[in-house]
Amino acid sequence: MAGIKDIRTHIKSVEQTLKITNAMYLISSSNLRRARRQLNNVEPYFRKIEVTISDILHHSPEISHPFFDKRPEISPAARKVGYIVVSGDKGLAGAYNHNILKLAEEKLAKHPNASLFVVSRSTTSPLTGSSSTPPRTPPSPGPGTSRRT
Repeated sequence: MAGIKDIRTHIKSVEQTLKITNAMYLISSSNLRRARRQLNNVEPYFRKIEVTISDILHHSPEISHPFFDKRPEISPAARKVGYIVVSGDKGLAGAYNHNILKLAEEKLAKHPNASLFVVSRSTTSPLTGSSSTPPRTPPSPGPGTSRRT
């Protein structure tokens, strides 16, 4: 049976862990608020760029590029779809990673011709079903990047 000294030591250890966890929570909350503020500050510029590019493309029918080809002869069900999944590798990203995985799985289930491009070590394993790179993966452009087709 544990003595009083062992129990007090364990209680202090748990209290220290709680303090560290609370400090990490405060830091992540602060970082999230700052990131949201930066996103809100930049969002109007992205919207304006999107509208401007859209106007240019609609008023310039002579522009020809493979990325602008709408391919009307291909039905929407037969079109290929690609998803880029970026997950976090750092601490306290578990809920984010879980939500990203769930969304990716829902999207993959809806589109049979979907390709998946995974960027991160933590997401590669659950989506591909193994801890290693999938067998049909081309050479990856960098560490922590894989592709599932």
